[in-house]
Amino acid sequence: MLRFGIMGLNEGNGHPYSFSAIFNGFDETALADCPFAAIRTYLAEVHQNRHIIPDARVTHVWTQDIALSRQVARIAKIPYVVSDYKELIGEIDGLILARDDPQNHWEMARPFIEAGIPVYIDKVLAHNFADYHRILKTAGEHGLLMSGSPSRFTLAVRKAKQEIDPATVRSVHGISCVNWIRYANHLLDGIAVLFGADFKTVQNIGENGCDVVRLVYRNGLNVVLQVVEGDALPIEFTCYQRAGGRHIRVPFADESDSFESYFWGFYGMLEAFTQMVQTKQKPPWHAETLAVSRAVIAGEVSKQRGGVVIDLDTVEPED
Repeated sequence: MLRFGIMGLNEGNGHPYSFSAIFNGFDETALADCPFAAIRTYLAEVHQNRHIIPDARVTHVWTQDIALSRQVARIAKIPYVVSDYKELIGEIDGLILARDDPQNHWEMARPFIEAGIPVYIDKVLAHNFADYHRILKTAGEHGLLMSGSPSRFTLAVRKAKQEIDPATVRSVHGISCVNWIRYANHLLDGIAVLFGADFKTVQNIGENGCDVVRLVYRNGLNVVLQVVEGDALPIEFTCYQRAGGRHIRVPFADESDSFESYFWGFYGMLEAFTQMVQTKQKPPWHAETLAVSRAVIAGEVSKQRGGVVIDLDTVEPED
């Protein structure tokens, strides 16, 4: 049985509750104390203490607040709470860094990567190119490192993969809430499943809490994404096909199905991490997720530079 440690929480991100429950199950009485309504919904209605990843358990939890850690542990049946995340080293077979504030990713992941522990990092790998390259250099060629969004594994993306011929798509438009650096992966990882991640340029002309980003693939495909901070917007993209073709909407989460697609996205992602630790082999889409992280960081650099076009062939680590 693999032993995983989980680290969180940050504002607006309840992953330690749900990710841990996917491995451990959840306490049905304590679930009422979970502060995230969506998590309460999909654990009760979709997970139902039946859909549990075998051969692995979350055995240790750390958050920046010991009271929060104990609450997560109680809800998700985690036996050990630690007061310092470095206490996890030597106790776990893999780390789930379940925070999506990427400015903290390098600092928090570093001790585990240096110790050779497989690590999953939530969504974008890092918030700038300097940390991105530090993480990859420290992990080395054979380090077991995984990042990205569960959108890659959602039922909606899997369905779209069967329905869409990439050659017929002329443009992709998407929208999300929160902000680009935290939530772009929820759009781009799903898009990458359908079209790959061979981006040539990225441009972010947004400002004041609204990112507007154009990504151009080497084959000419245009992707236009808008991320609006603070609004309760859907997270979804639409693929526009040539005249006569259907326009296909691909939602990340849909309340109408009790977040079923959302849940199975999380399940698939954590199952893939478990398989990586078991087999000691990176997933076949590893390079694709790195390309997505580079594109996300490039979008942030573009905005900081007043909306300039960033060429991903020439961007340097110090950028």
